[in-house]
Amino acid sequence: MSLFSAENVSELDRFWREMAPVPGRMAGSLRFALATALAALLLLILQPPVGFIAPSMFMMFLVPRDSPKLCFKACLVLLSGAAVGTIAALVLMGATGDDPVARVVGLAVFTLLAAFFSRTSAIPGLPMSFGCLAFMVISLWEYKIRAEKILHLSLWPMGTLATVALSVVVVEFLFNRSDPVIRLRSEIEARCAAFGGLLHLLATHAEAEEIEKQSAVVRRYAVTGRGQLHLLLERISKDKLCNTEECSRLRALTVTLDRILVLGAGIAGTQEFERMDPARLVRIGKAIAAAEGGRLEVVQSILGDSPISAYNELDRIEQTLHNLAATAKAGGTEVRTEAPPANSGEPHSLKHLLLPDAFTNSVHFLYALKTSLCATICYVIYNALGWPGISTCFFTVYFTALSTTGTSNRKLLIRVIGSGIGGMILGIGCLVFVYPNLEGVQGFLLVIAAVSFLGAWCAASPYFGYIGLQITFAFNLLAFERLSAPDQMTPARDRLLGITLGFIVMFLIFHQVRPERTVDTMRRLLVRLLGAGAELVRLFGLEPDMAVGDKIAEIKKEIAGIAVNLPNFAHAVKFEFPPDRSADMRLSNEILRAAGAAEDLVFSVRTWPEPAAGDQDIERLSAIRTSIEAGLRGFARQLEEGPKRPARDESIIEAWSAKQLWSEKPSAVTKTIDNFRELQMACAAIANAAE
Repeated sequence: MSLFSAENVSELDRFWREMAPVPGRMAGSLRFALATALAALLLLILQPPVGFIAPSMFMMFLVPRDSPKLCFKACLVLLSGAAVGTIAALVLMGATGDDPVARVVGLAVFTLLAAFFSRTSAIPGLPMSFGCLAFMVISLWEYKIRAEKILHLSLWPMGTLATVALSVVVVEFLFNRSDPVIRLRSEIEARCAAFGGLLHLLATHAEAEEIEKQSAVVRRYAVTGRGQLHLLLERISKDKLCNTEECSRLRALTVTLDRILVLGAGIAGTQEFERMDPARLVRIGKAIAAAEGGRLEVVQSILGDSPISAYNELDRIEQTLHNLAATAKAGGTEVRTEAPPANSGEPHSLKHLLLPDAFTNSVHFLYALKTSLCATICYVIYNALGWPGISTCFFTVYFTALSTTGTSNRKLLIRVIGSGIGGMILGIGCLVFVYPNLEGVQGFLLVIAAVSFLGAWCAASPYFGYIGLQITFAFNLLAFERLSAPDQMTPARDRLLGITLGFIVMFLIFHQVRPERTVDTMRRLLVRLLGAGAELVRLFGLEPDMAVGDKIAEIKKEIAGIAVNLPNFAHAVKFEFPPDRSADMRLSNEILRAAGAAEDLVFSVRTWPEPAAGDQDIERLSAIRTSIEAGLRGFARQLEEGPKRPARDESIIEAWSAKQLWSEKPSAVTKTIDNFRELQMACAAIANAAE
């Protein structure tokens, strides 16, 4: 069982793993705290309406801070969406003459569009800021003041958001100046050292306490560091900070290291230490050290031709290292087929801004409809009661919209905890014990920075990140009641009641209006993974050129996203309501098993030998590749249409027995066929379980 099993990892244990420090977390949290304090200082000087501050501060979490350039582009996107939302709301109010029905309908439509495109777009910040600013401008018309005054106030949300964005960009350009190549190498070195240390402890039969301690380090890297290496690598590739040979080596090593950490994280908990072959562990450790040092060509000689008898974690780790060595022997093919085009730019990527199934998958529209319904209900309730103090219910729904039933329950619990910490404990605690003793603005800014640091640290977690967002958001709702230290309990009470109302409405709507089971979403993701894998196998058989390489890179990015989402959904299955929970947990593990087998299959196809022109094996390799592609597409259709759809007619890979292949079949092809058969069994089990 790997790290991402939904059965053996407790929520509390996972929380403490993800809260532990990892490279870059401290620096990122400090920069976030400094940017928040700077933004708060500027807003104290500008004196905007206080209701716009907390939502604008929340937008900081939507800005990536991996590089100053990326941060600047994301801020421009947020401001663009905010400008469109402001204009749309003003046009609506001007055209309808401030009709109350038009406000409700307009809010519902704007929220529907924002929720739909934030889920299906590659740049969710733009629709998110669009919907947020549209609501803030529409809400101004509730106060029955002169149109000229409303027009003046309508510019403040844009001004507040621009101030926050400026603060973030300035801090990033001043303090985030590290060399991405050096950062990537240090990240790789730290991960290799952590896993090498675990292998050494296992090989020497160290104490169980030492093994568990080192295993926790590996698990932490596997959970919290996934994707960070790829972001650094993408930045290096786009800015051309190293030569193509070094970029190719780093790319191959990054992909390999991601898989090894995930597989290795489960070793200590799934195998008995005394049954592990110490010599094999030492060989794997030496191979990883050689790969980390750039000596990819000697990895295979270190490992040797050890047979793989079963597909446990050690077998998969060794197979992954063999594949890395085979890639190195390909002589630079990886660079030509996967490097992005030198002139790739924004116009070329416009067609990739939406998910492939954005307008064909009804789940996206249903999600947007639920979010819009919740937001509109909250808007109607607090206006009908004449209680604007609880308007935080809208932002609670808008910024914390849920999806499947399992993730709904889990995220609802996480957000209640985060809001309780940020609003009740920190917010009311500061209001009662801290703010009355402050003199001057310095103490107020220090408190804001400290809470922002805590929120940013928690938000760096891929699984519990919403706790950090909710801590900061709930605290800011109370802290910025006035542009000074708050001294009244009534605003705090109203805003916490608004948060509670938003949670109640979301819980009722997302569970009563066509609830979406988590395993159904996982199965759809697996179908997408199989389809993308089939297309990747087809592209591997084409002559390498720039267009093919660009398409391969795009599909790999999609597969990486699915691989990140599937484990998170699997952990959410345990939050489903009985009596289906136990069966769903078993099914989720089968889906994870199938996803792992699919990744192994596609990865091993990439390492096949390249026959010379005229070689008689070219047709055989091409036929096997075609069979694998057809089989993957057949598995995808089988999962969509149920067990009545036979997959055997597509799985003609079985016909390629050892007698029909060349006398010395390459090990890469043998492993590919084994991966295919494992995937076939896993997909059949999933289809039967869904009957």
